[in-house]
Amino acid sequence: MNLKHGSLESVILNSLWELEKCGIYKNSVKDVFEYINRTNSTKRAYTTIKTVMDRLYEKEILLRIKQGKKFFYRTAYSSNDIITTSLKKIATQYCGGDMSKLAAIASNISTMSQVKV
Repeated sequence: MNLKHGSLESVILNSLWELEKCGIYKNSVKDVFEYINRTNSTKRAYTTIKTVMDRLYEKEILLRIKQGKKFFYRTAYSSNDIITTSLKKIATQYCGGDMSKLAAIASNISTMSQVKV
């Protein structure tokens, strides 16, 4: 799983996960395009969304199904899968693989954000 991706790739993945939460597991580029432009302040071009979704498919982060002349997409991994893999990489890179150390750091960040100044 290649987890290196840009901010628009993250927007697309989050959009697909939201659509999938609603029980919609086959989404066209148009579906994602309309969802993103309805829910985000930054408007995106249809062709840009299509290009990025094709790249996510090539990275095997999205699955693609062809029906007639149209392609439909769904995520290959849940958000929890990607978060877990990312956190393991961070723990390996910065905490010597110690997930408890990473958890302690995350807990400290959470505690600090709750402190009122």
